[in-house]
Amino acid sequence: MALSGVLAWHPEVAMTKEEIDEFLSGRWVARLATNGKDGYPHLAPLWYYWDGECIYFALTETRQSCKNLRRDPRCSVVIDMDERPLMGMRSNLAKAVVIFGNAELVGVGSDQKVTINAGPWQGEHTPGQAIAMLTNRYGIFARDGGLGMTREAFRDMFTQPDAQDSQIFKDNVGRVFTKIMPTKIQAWDFSKSPIEYRKSSGR
Repeated sequence: MALSGVLAWHPEVAMTKEEIDEFLSGRWVARLATNGKDGYPHLAPLWYYWDGECIYFALTETRQSCKNLRRDPRCSVVIDMDERPLMGMRSNLAKAVVIFGNAELVGVGSDQKVTINAGPWQGEHTPGQAIAMLTNRYGIFARDGGLGMTREAFRDMFTQPDAQDSQIFKDNVGRVFTKIMPTKIQAWDFSKSPIEYRKSSGR
């Protein structure tokens, strides 16, 4: 079978549940879209954690994304990669997962526990514990051979007398654990496109 036109989502390029889980286990950057009060969508690049059922973020109360979700929990997220601009079109290596859902927010100062639905961190945690697990997925430690601003150096920076005057400290005050429960997921891997299409397109 041949696909007409440019590459677009099609059942033959859809990712399976296992493929989605494997892809989202990577340390990609997600883009969270929320509904602004002015009617315009607001986009923010964020670190995330996917447990196989829900996607989680560590926002702060001052972020526009958090303010928007407090007012309207409906949102969407995209995590994608595309090597074609660097590697050429022949491999057609482009993957993406788009998640539509509703957000649940719990601040670090709350007595309320948060629940990670599935995966290795399944269970109840304090918001602070859950946020620490999420952010540690991305940080490079000295044990990994990291130099400069390793996770240890980042933590040590907050113990300095003038730490509270720094912008990075201010940017990390008022953390909010954000859980997005999907209502719809669409995912594709264009490298799975039919051979007939690649031939007809010269790929």
